[in-house]
Amino acid sequence: MVQRIKPILGMWATLSLLSFALFDEASAPPDPMFGIWPTVLLVWLLVALFFDWVLQTTGLNAMKAALVLALTQILGSGVPDVLMRGVSLGEAVIASAFGLLFWVLSGFVYSKLSD
Repeated sequence: MVQRIKPILGMWATLSLLSFALFDEASAPPDPMFGIWPTVLLVWLLVALFFDWVLQTTGLNAMKAALVLALTQILGSGVPDVLMRGVSLGEAVIASAFGLLFWVLSGFVYSKLSD
């Protein structure tokens, strides 16, 4: 576990920095549990730990796992949003692109720091 701390923290930092850089006050949740930024940091830490667990359990490399998780997110939320909730295709494509960006960049950082 000790040798995996650097890639986990690198992924966490990447996701946190992306969130900070792309933050939109208008789309922020109204009442996060611990305030917006502590909650964001906690969620990304949980995601980074989950990602590490996925890699350790499946044996996939970081980029393949990141793409699988990104596509799962798109198929699990983006497609149903368009088909069942009336979200416009343009909005779903933009949300999917951002999800893909977050997964691929953070997976790339994880893979580089785990070498």
